[in-house]
Amino acid sequence: MVLAMAALLFQLAPATQALPDVVLKPLTPAAKAAPATPAAAEPATNRTSEAKTSSNAASSNSYAETAFDSASANSKAFSTVRLPEPQPAKPVEVIPALEMPSRRNWLILSVAQHSAAAFDAYSTRRAISTGASEGDPMMRPFAHSPGIYAAIQAGPVVLDYVGRRMQRSQNNFLRHTWWLPQSVSTGIFLFSGVHNMNVANRH
Repeated sequence: MVLAMAALLFQLAPATQALPDVVLKPLTPAAKAAPATPAAAEPATNRTSEAKTSSNAASSNSYAETAFDSASANSKAFSTVRLPEPQPAKPVEVIPALEMPSRRNWLILSVAQHSAAAFDAYSTRRAISTGASEGDPMMRPFAHSPGIYAAIQAGPVVLDYVGRRMQRSQNNFLRHTWWLPQSVSTGIFLFSGVHNMNVANRH
């Protein structure tokens, strides 16, 4: 009985040892075939790169078509714009220097006007000192103080400016009558001053 069991064990031992050979034989080709997977993946990457290039080319073509369409639309929009015709510029009259009024005459009239205004203020103060009253409502607040000499010069300053602007005017009438404001003002101040002196002498 013991011999039979031993014989069976000796028979099973080589069978179990032969199993690795049978199992290992199909494993070695599988290990050798494993590096072949990157080679098989190369065509797939080539296909993806080709697909990307084709998609980029299609997108660039679509962009070019879109830009061409927008450019044509803009050109059509600009073609419908109508610009107004340029109007002829108004010619500017240039006054020769010989026709310009003299600044010296303007200064002479300015001095005469301010002197007449000062004479009017002096005569007003003298007439009031003798009991007369100021008839001009604008000068009445300054009639009893020396401030009348400064206040009465405001009008001549304005008229001097008006006369100077009239000298440089493009209007022939204004340019030739620039002396009127200052001359009329000087005459009025002189008349008022003479009247005030007569009033002062009567009192």
